[in-house]
Amino acid sequence: MANRRRLSAGAATAAVLALAACTAVATPGPIESPTTHCGTTVEFDPANFIDPTEDTNPYHPLKPGLQWVRGGTTLVGQREVPHEIITTITDVIRVIDGVPTVAMLDESTDSSEVSQVGMDYLALDRDGNVWILGGYTEEYEGGDYTNTEVAWLGSADGQMVGILTPADVTMNTKQWCIGAAPDEAASVGNPVEVGVRDCVAFGCFDNVRVVQEGQVGAPDNENKSYAPGVGVIKNVPLDASLHKDRFELLNFLTLTPEGLAEASNTVLDLEAHARTTTPDIFDSAPTSTRTR
Repeated sequence: MANRRRLSAGAATAAVLALAACTAVATPGPIESPTTHCGTTVEFDPANFIDPTEDTNPYHPLKPGLQWVRGGTTLVGQREVPHEIITTITDVIRVIDGVPTVAMLDESTDSSEVSQVGMDYLALDRDGNVWILGGYTEEYEGGDYTNTEVAWLGSADGQMVGILTPADVTMNTKQWCIGAAPDEAASVGNPVEVGVRDCVAFGCFDNVRVVQEGQVGAPDNENKSYAPGVGVIKNVPLDASLHKDRFELLNFLTLTPEGLAEASNTVLDLEAHARTTTPDIFDSAPTSTRTR
């Protein structure tokens, strides 16, 4: 996810392979994958993706206008401070590697001050797996932009894309690859529990899946709890977590058309800024469009 500190495709065959081993995908045609990027590489075929707003994965809804408010704590230096993340599925569509993606906006505050603003570009395959194909994240201090933390679009420059949220997870599901930047260990997911009941500030949920997410070699970064129809309801930091982000779902709502337009325009403004801050990635990329 765009929020790298926190809430940081394929045909049926590709999806099965992706869930059968720690997997990464690349541009069309199989290639050799470095062991640091977690193993098996599968063919990436844009024809195996569908309109992401069809919203077929209940564990990661992609319907434009949905908004989550999650709150808890994070470490700033050695100090634990209040932390809030507002996540919105916008109606901004960007085609990446020939695949339509929808922009998910993350807006984070630490001690009520804006700390990060960014988006992830999410794709949906025919089997209901949600993939992450790009992202951009800016950091702020005292309300002012300080730097760009993350900027990437698709498989350019050696980036490897993967499954963010599988459609189906059981305790027999093997480690899957979420993605990997060049010369960095891949991010991976592993099932911890499935079919459990969990309660957070917003309410109680059944059939929750708990997924451990982290890097190859240090997967114990965080446990995320996913509830059907809602998505992430809780994050619990583990030993490898740097910022010890701990949060839970406080509210889940559908925005008005005006609220959706505001969030989508924030994404378009971020993209415009990205063409200045990271021109090598965004300046030559096609412009995103709104569906509404």
